[in-house]
Amino acid sequence: MESSVVFNIVTTGIAVIAVVTSVVFSARQARIANHANHISVVIDLLAEFRSAEFHEQHDYVCMRLGEEHDPEAGVRGLPGEAKEAFYSVVYYYQSFANVAVFGLLDETLLVTILRTRIISVWKAVRPFVERERELRGETGGGNYMTIFQELARLAEALPADHVRDRMTEIRRRRSRLGLMN
Repeated sequence: MESSVVFNIVTTGIAVIAVVTSVVFSARQARIANHANHISVVIDLLAEFRSAEFHEQHDYVCMRLGEEHDPEAGVRGLPGEAKEAFYSVVYYYQSFANVAVFGLLDETLLVTILRTRIISVWKAVRPFVERERELRGETGGGNYMTIFQELARLAEALPADHVRDRMTEIRRRRSRLGLMN
C-alpha cells in the first residue's frame, strides 16, 4: 500500500475521532448546562419556602380551609384572608408545575422534593377548584388549575419511599467511584 493512502486513512480516522469526541463533549456540556438551569430555578422558587408567612398560609390551606369554608362558592367565594392564603400557596406550586411543563425543571426532581406537600395541598383545595371550574362553566375538568392537578397526580404516583431509594442509589454510585469516605 502506498504511503499516501495510509496517510489519508490515518488522517481520516483522526478526523472522525475528533468529530465524535466533539459531539460527545458537546452533549455532555449541554446536559450539565441543563442541570445548572434546574438548580437555579429550584433555588429561586424555594426561596419563598423560607418564609414563615408562607408556612402559616400552607398550614391554613391544608388544615383549616376546608373546615372553615364551604367549597360551594368556589375559590371566588372565599373571604379575603382565606383567598389570599389559597392564591399564595396554590399558585406557588402551580409555578413549579408551569416550569416543569415548559421543560425548565425535571418534574420528577420537583415531585421528589415537594411530594408530600403537593399531595396535601391538592387534597385540601380540590373541592374548591372543582367547584370553581363549575362556576366558570368549564366542562370536562376545565382548565383552572389543571397543571397543578397533574403535578399532584404525578406526586401521588411516585412511591413514598422514592426519595430514600434515590439517596441510596446515589450513595452506592458515589461509593463505587470512591467519592464517599
